[in-house]
Amino acid sequence: MSYERKLTFNLRIRGLSEDEIAETLDEVRAHEAAAGTPAEAEFGTAEEYAKQFPKTKMRTRGTVITMIGAALSIAYVLVGVLVLLLFRVDVREFVGPMTLPPALVLVLSSVLAGFLTDYFRPAPRSRASR
Repeated sequence: MSYERKLTFNLRIRGLSEDEIAETLDEVRAHEAAAGTPAEAEFGTAEEYAKQFPKTKMRTRGTVITMIGAALSIAYVLVGVLVLLLFRVDVREFVGPMTLPPALVLVLSSVLAGFLTDYFRPAPRSRASR
């Protein structure tokens, strides 16, 4: 895994915007080119360097995916309970004897999809290099 990808992921987790991440990567690339040494030798590990930036409460795409999956699984459970209470229809007749595992699978898969979205999303480029 490249230093840029690790740094991008860690900066996203800290809540930096894509423009701020692009500016930081441009500075790292410029310093790396000027000094002629790897970025890790100059700045330390990507995790250490990212800790220098303040945490903000910006939501990444991965966080949004996770929240949508959690909301859908809660809705699934609520609909199952409401259908049972209001219409006396047992959801297990349609989904089998297991009622909660589909909700758990949805939550777990959305957490995994959210993580992978943030982790593998390419590093942003600055507006000047576009």
